[in-house]
Formats: sequence, C-alpha cells, structure tokens
Amino acid sequence: MVIEEMTEHELLRHFCSRQTADAPSPAGSKEALVDESNLPEFIATAAAVIRQTELEDILYRAISFSLPAEGAGLESSFITLYSALESALTFFRRQDDYEIIPSENFRQLERDLRKWLKQHPLLIDKSDSRALIYEKIRELNRFPFSHVFQNFCARYSLDLSDLWPLTGSPAEWPLMEIRHRLVHGDPFASRPSEAMLCAREHLRWTVERMLLSLLGWPVARSNVCPERLLEFGGYYQNWQAERARFS
Repeated sequence: MVIEEMTEHELLRHFCSRQTADAPSPAGSKEALVDESNLPEFIATAAAVIRQTELEDILYRAISFSLPAEGAGLESSFITLYSALESALTFFRRQDDYEIIPSENFRQLERDLRKWLKQHPLLIDKSDSRALIYEKIRELNRFPFSHVFQNFCARYSLDLSDLWPLTGSPAEWPLMEIRHRLVHGDPFASRPSEAMLCAREHLRWTVERMLLSLLGWPVARSNVCPERLLEFGGYYQNWQAERARFS
C-alpha cells in the first residue's frame, strides 16, 4: 500500500511502528516508536489534533517523509528525513503566519527597496545584478530557520539537548550543515559511514520527537525519550565522537 492511499489511522499506525507496508524498520530502530499498549490512545489523541487543523496535508506530508522508504540509501534517507523536519516547521509557521512584517506592509517596503536599489551607484548600470537581488527581497520577510526551530522547541517545551544539534556553526557539523552539503552535491562516500549513520539516526530521533509534540503525545511516553534511548547505546551516547570524524 502506498503512503498516499493510507487512511489517517493507517498512517499513524505505521508512524508508530516506524515502517510502511513495503519497508522494514530503519537500521538502528529496535522497537516501535510508541508501545503497542499505548497505540489506541495515541491514535485517538493524534487524530483529534489532525482534525482540528486545516493544515493536515502538511502534517501528513511530514509524517509520510518520516517513514522509511524501501531500498533508500543512507544519504537519500537523510535528505528525506530532513524534508519531514522542514514540513513540521512549515506546519508550525503556517499556524502563526510567521512573517517579520505583515504581507500588506511588506509590499510597500519591497517597492521602496526596489527604488533604492535601482538608484544605488553600484547597481545603476547593472540591471542583471539588480534583477538577481530583487528575487531575494521577499526572503527578507522570513524568519531565519534557526529562529523558527528555537521557537518550535520553546512552544512545545521540546528538549533536544541530548541529541546531535540541528543548528550551529558549520564547522561543528550540525545536522543542517550535513543536509546542505548533501543537497548541493558534496559526496559523503569518502566520509566515515558510521558517522553518517549516527547523524541519520539522531536526525530521525529529532524528527520523531517533533512530530510527537505536534500530535499532542508526550515524548516521555515514547521510545525516543532519553531514558529509552540510553538503552540503545552507541549511536545515542557517542555522537560527539562520531561528529568529530567529519572534521
């Protein structure tokens, strides 16, 4: 059964089991995300949250991207998981109209900026350069990714301090830097596969905690809480050493 054909309950059930009908649980996932004994309560709670929003298509997309794809390679699965994270943040932003300036006011600012840029001495005779800058103006009205992510964690009291950081200095190899390098063509074949696998699992745990928070389910009652991940050992506890291998 393909993901697009799943019912609401089927999708939530597969999310809890960390697998789809045609793909096994990902490497390193030894157990379900939510214990079988809590599954009926989780589905009822999550379904109620989904029905209260008009943005359920974005939430469905985030959940779908978090599920393993059959035959997906390590780099591909990392990028897909990151898409799940971005969809979760898109869902969060859309609920609060995350704009620095209201759209109707920003249009005036955009017109003023275009006039100023057109008259700037460095751009007067460079229409092609101006056109490229014009295309970036609307990005000025978007909160930085790291700001939205921090607000997400604050809103849901989500503690991710035990996991490989998502954001930070590129030199410290946050998960976001790994994703950027992958999508811009940096091959990771020459980098330690164990380090990449560790990063992928920490991204998975980050995404799963975020989705559980959006769906109204306490992380403490899942198998991605710190206490349960401690039982997992290696990848969870030794991520600092694995991250150092990227340098």
